[in-house]
Amino acid sequence: MKRRAFWWDIEESLRPAHTHTVLPRETEFLIVGAGYTGLSAALSLARQGKQVVVLDAGLPGFGASTRNGGICSGQIRLSHGALSDTHGQAFADEAYAEGITARLDLKTFCDEEGIDCQFQMTGRFTGAVTPKDYEAQAREVERLNRVPGHEAYMVPRAEQHREIQTDLFHGGMVRGEIGGFHPGKFFAGLLRVVEASGAKLFSQVIVQDFQPTGTSVKIVQTSLGDIKAHTIIVATNAYTGHKYKFGQYLRQRLVPVQSQIIVTEKLGESRVRDLMPHLRMYGNTANLYSYFRPTPDRDRILLGSRSFDRKTPSDRSVLYLKRRLVEIFPDLADCKIDYSWLGNVGFTRAQLPVIFQKEGIYYAAGYAGSGTVWARWMGKKVAELALGTGNRPSVFYSKAPPKVPLYDGKPWFLPVVHRYFAAKDRWK
Repeated sequence: MKRRAFWWDIEESLRPAHTHTVLPRETEFLIVGAGYTGLSAALSLARQGKQVVVLDAGLPGFGASTRNGGICSGQIRLSHGALSDTHGQAFADEAYAEGITARLDLKTFCDEEGIDCQFQMTGRFTGAVTPKDYEAQAREVERLNRVPGHEAYMVPRAEQHREIQTDLFHGGMVRGEIGGFHPGKFFAGLLRVVEASGAKLFSQVIVQDFQPTGTSVKIVQTSLGDIKAHTIIVATNAYTGHKYKFGQYLRQRLVPVQSQIIVTEKLGESRVRDLMPHLRMYGNTANLYSYFRPTPDRDRILLGSRSFDRKTPSDRSVLYLKRRLVEIFPDLADCKIDYSWLGNVGFTRAQLPVIFQKEGIYYAAGYAGSGTVWARWMGKKVAELALGTGNRPSVFYSKAPPKVPLYDGKPWFLPVVHRYFAAKDRWK
């Protein structure tokens, strides 16, 4: 078993064709983080003729951008009903409508830029863990279908096998407007387009602090030297470092949660199709959520959920995820696992994406497990905000999210949260 991302085994290069090593003395826009968000912002700015420097503490894209499961949902973590109860129906309608817009924009972007990332609009089936969950899904379907662009309907348990060959669920919801892609191929294509735009990318450069100068210019201190920047965009999300002062404001407001993924050995498309007749994206209604899908070549199955680990997949976590897979598909009890890896998912306390400003610095973060769509979209929208352009700001542009009490970026409380959710699932 390879303890590395399945998505990295591609012919396209995931590394910049040219990594700059001499930091310019000054730039109009400085972007910290070179994942989907940072590169999307860089592209929007560079194509407006702006000077753009992008810094990444590691290798561009080797955080969540190439570690995610590749499900392109633009999902809001809270249901439309829960979001309406908390923020009002008008906000919920706008948030869910923006998810549709962002997802369509991603597909259009891939088509227009010639990025072949095996984007497949398959729809998604979410299995109900209990009859009560099925009833809640049915109410959600009614709400979703009132928002233009949604294609949701229920599949009762008696007809479940036409969607998925399992008896684990009590029926479920299909959303026809959701799809998936190959995250590695998408990132490789995005990287190529950004490099062609003229933005300058720097790898393995750590941003340590910044100093206001009394004007709009800020002096940014990095491991490669100082650089003056007129505008700074922070796009580090769940990979905001712990050591230096620069990332402190964001990391006190964002919780990185580990998600782990396994990918089976090659099963062949016919066997995968027997288990997943429509080759959709999949999920469930458990508190400790699992997501799963065919890989883009449709000859393996990928499944992701919680992790017990921080850096490297342990045998314990791999076995835990394999059990999750076998609970759904008992026929896979003897299949081998070829890949397993970890990635961080970023959550604010509101569990909503957010764009905000603080001391003249722009932030985009908190995609809550749906970053394949939101990260690129929010990069585009934060760039528009920083430029003062764009016909319509994101509904998620707001004040800074509140701090998490007694917290500075290391989520010491997550084991307790996981045990609580596991207990709720057992009680269900």
